[in-house]
Amino acid sequence: MSNLYLIDGSGIAYRAFFALGDWMQSTKGTPTNAVFGVCRMLLKILKEHVKKDEDSVLFVMDKKTKTYRHELLEQYKAQRPKAPEEFVQQLPLINDLVESMGFKLIAMDGFEADDVIGTAAVNFSSHYENVYIITSDKDMMQLVKDNVYLLRPEKGVTDVKKYDSEEVVKKMGVPPEKIIDLLALMGDASDNIPGVKGIGIKTAQKLLNDYNDIEHIYENLDQIKGATKTKLENEKSIAELSKKLVRLVLDVPLEFEKEDLIYKGFDDSLKVFLKNLGFKSIIKELNLESKSEAEDEQSEENYSKKVKYTLITEDNLDVIYKNIEKNEKIVFDLETTSLDPYEADILGVAISFGAFNGYYINLSDYDKAKKIELLKELFEKLKSKKLIAQNAKYDISVLRVLGIEVENIYFDTMIGAYLIDPDGRKFNMDDLAEQYLNYKTIKYEELLSGTLFSQSLKDIEVEKVVEYAGEDADITFRLYEKLNPIIKKFDLEKLNNDIEIPTIKVLSEMELNGVYFDIQYLRELETEYQKKTNIFLREMHEIAEVEFNPNSPKQVGEILYDKLKLKGKRKTKSGGYSTDAETLEYLSNEHPIIPKLLEYRKYQKLLSTYISAIPKMVNPVTKRVHTSFNQAGTSTGRLSSSEPNLQNLPIKDEEGIKIRKAVRAQKEDHILLSADYSQIELRVLAHISQDPVLIKAYKNSEDIHTITASKIFEVPEGLVDSNMRRVGKMVNFSLVYGAQAYGLSQKLNIPYDKAQKFIDKYFELYKLVGENQIKSFEKAKEKGFVETIFHRKRFLKNIRVGNHDLKRIVINTPIQGTAADIMKIALIKIREKLPKYAKMILQVHDEIVLEIPEIYLEEIKKIVVYEMENAVKLSIPLKADVNYGKIWDK
Repeated sequence: MSNLYLIDGSGIAYRAFFALGDWMQSTKGTPTNAVFGVCRMLLKILKEHVKKDEDSVLFVMDKKTKTYRHELLEQYKAQRPKAPEEFVQQLPLINDLVESMGFKLIAMDGFEADDVIGTAAVNFSSHYENVYIITSDKDMMQLVKDNVYLLRPEKGVTDVKKYDSEEVVKKMGVPPEKIIDLLALMGDASDNIPGVKGIGIKTAQKLLNDYNDIEHIYENLDQIKGATKTKLENEKSIAELSKKLVRLVLDVPLEFEKEDLIYKGFDDSLKVFLKNLGFKSIIKELNLESKSEAEDEQSEENYSKKVKYTLITEDNLDVIYKNIEKNEKIVFDLETTSLDPYEADILGVAISFGAFNGYYINLSDYDKAKKIELLKELFEKLKSKKLIAQNAKYDISVLRVLGIEVENIYFDTMIGAYLIDPDGRKFNMDDLAEQYLNYKTIKYEELLSGTLFSQSLKDIEVEKVVEYAGEDADITFRLYEKLNPIIKKFDLEKLNNDIEIPTIKVLSEMELNGVYFDIQYLRELETEYQKKTNIFLREMHEIAEVEFNPNSPKQVGEILYDKLKLKGKRKTKSGGYSTDAETLEYLSNEHPIIPKLLEYRKYQKLLSTYISAIPKMVNPVTKRVHTSFNQAGTSTGRLSSSEPNLQNLPIKDEEGIKIRKAVRAQKEDHILLSADYSQIELRVLAHISQDPVLIKAYKNSEDIHTITASKIFEVPEGLVDSNMRRVGKMVNFSLVYGAQAYGLSQKLNIPYDKAQKFIDKYFELYKLVGENQIKSFEKAKEKGFVETIFHRKRFLKNIRVGNHDLKRIVINTPIQGTAADIMKIALIKIREKLPKYAKMILQVHDEIVLEIPEIYLEEIKKIVVYEMENAVKLSIPLKADVNYGKIWDK
């Protein structure tokens, strides 16, 4: 007779994800560690167990669905930490892998994978010689019997141990038929099975060995003594409930026949799948590689041995200059001593004219004047060429500090990789080389660690620097050759050339311009806020009657949940109740200590993140703070900033607004001018949806929030008060982000049914907005991506969220992404028109901030407003609102 293999797919995949770490990625940056682990496990099963055309295999996945267990216990599995996005993203790939390997795959609504496996084991055990359940879940031990076994991964993913009844007893202390009662008594934190509080595994084992099962334990409760009896008496209903939760459903309506499970092998689709994910070792192991592919790979390996990296000094610079004359596309990369352009000393320049070659111009022995002379000569010769770089913004910023302007950036491999996969996270050269070239680069840290007391490349032998720097330039050229065809394939060329590349120069200038902070004002604010935190700290200690550290989640948890007996909203991975902001807000009315803790944390965060931190970031040369703008930091195309994050300066309450007031003009005769797009995302929504009500409102300069409020509250526009308008505004912006009734009810603090009524009314008014959302999702599923009007794309397979969040992303990305594109276009146009005495210093979401001589206010205001409002032509007008003054105060 044949054997049946039942695989707990979700459990094995989750185990593989954590067992293999998060270093594995496809060429597109998609995590693949869980997929690889599952693949390895399935190959081991095929090799050691499954006979083709004889044995049967069923691979079972969980579905994101509620089961009867959730009805029994609302918190069932609620305490489990949310699955990492990197894992969720791989689930569709795992399904594709399983099917391409020829296995039967199933996931059923209303039932967990364990229930499906249990039903299959019971229904089919008599039809097979043996049934093997492959799982790491101890709950499944309840299924072990005469010819039903567990194959349980114990180390990693592929090292499995066979469990029969005897092994179950050795492991759990009870036979398979008592596993349900054991887990019901002791509980199972991973599945939020409560169990009997205070009963551990040893006590549970003894009770079951003495009384067989839970029912007999309670029938003989008078024979049990001491604390154990009390615990059982107090928790009887919990014990009975826990047993129901642990017991598997064994009558799931299976929608397949025994014949459907016979393993018939895999076809050509497996090779394609493995190749797309870069699983070369498995392709070789399965002998799926064609002769030509093997020859190509061998050829590339041989070619790689021919790489040549050459040292260039002043004596042989003509080698570089002759190559510059002959080549149109040229990679350059600076080697420096610091990431701060104002502090960086240029040690050399790496150049590449094509794949597998690199040159390093060593400048480390020259003084600053001589370096500048050589650099100016070099970049003068390069100015008519198409320059390629990795993170070009840094290089052009360093050169600009020295008075060398580089305007001819043609391609940035970091930006190119970002456009191809905006949901990726790693765009540095080392990671990109591994993803796209299957190449491991020389790491900067490794280079320094090889020489005692080395602090920069200046301390390394020049021969090693040549290899390191030459490789940087060479790999950047090879990345360009890989990425550029993909950019063209996905119609991203215009976006790259007309928006992203010109934005690099704008951001470089803004970073170098920097932002001036009134440090004396911040010090006064620090004193004021520190006093307030001390007051809140003293009051909390008095309430708790004990001193504790409010910055320690552990100590706060002990005070709130152990000493004050509050009931938390949710638990952490370690099993304790959370003390995060959401939980504290939930508990804010439960005890007077909570509001004080929230206020303490608010002031403490303002102090640590901004007030105390910003003065330490002032550049000693410029006396200004130079944030770093990140072009590849968000999935929608919006810019982000870091060190410090000036885009996140708090503006929602008076305490936060005070920090923003620390930003001011540095010179007495200068002022700050801020220009903010008015409702740009709603205007983009009007253009994309072509909704007549929205278009009419914006063309006639009507108040869209009042119009919405009038509809949802069913009152004339003239009777809409400020609170109604506030709600209308919240509804407008929430639905742009694809909010559902639950989310809206939480934001507005109203009942669910009222929130749903508001949404229904909204879509009655803006009919084409609703139709556009439906069409957008259908189109995205058909094409596999969602895009802005400038063809910026997000590929759905790279988005690591559930279906509801995916709909939200599909709805919002074209709107937020288009608004981000428009802002970048405006920045580019403003830079082209601004006189040199006007400096752009910040871009924050929909706002641009400039520092200008006050006497030129009207001239600059006219330029900024015109370029923002005419950045692109939409169906409705764009509008920019302007504020100005000595401080940044909206």
